[in-house]
Amino acid sequence: MVLKRPEELRSGGKDNMTRLRLERNLTLSVFTFFLLHSVASVNDWYRSLAWIDIPVHFLGGVLVAAVFYWFFQRFPSHFDTSRNFLITLIMVLSFTALAGVFWEFTEYIYDLLIAKYGLGLKTLQFGLRDTLGDLLADLAGGLVLAIFVKLRYHR
Repeated sequence: MVLKRPEELRSGGKDNMTRLRLERNLTLSVFTFFLLHSVASVNDWYRSLAWIDIPVHFLGGVLVAAVFYWFFQRFPSHFDTSRNFLITLIMVLSFTALAGVFWEFTEYIYDLLIAKYGLGLKTLQFGLRDTLGDLLADLAGGLVLAIFVKLRYHR
């Protein structure tokens, strides 16, 4: 994944191809992530292979942070991620936390509405400890990507 500064993206040409490649790779990554989660849920891997839960949430945090950076690279007039790392970090972690909380609420609603009606599906929530671990893994993924972007692209 190649991130360019906003002024480099506006010039078009080769940079436009880079932007299109980034968007394609990000879309493919998000699709692959949801496919992995769906396969893991259907096959009950979150119970039988409990170790898979944290890496999946970590990758989810990385992807959510990547979407954050993509948005502000695509629409640079809203916010320049290269200016102030602390503010950018707070925004990345806030966006990642919001997505993580939304994900956990979705799992909770799934458990209430779908699994409750005996469709042979297993619940996705394993309790408060699991939920907090998931949110922490989401934030760790966002933090790792924010530090990577800072070190690689915004020295």
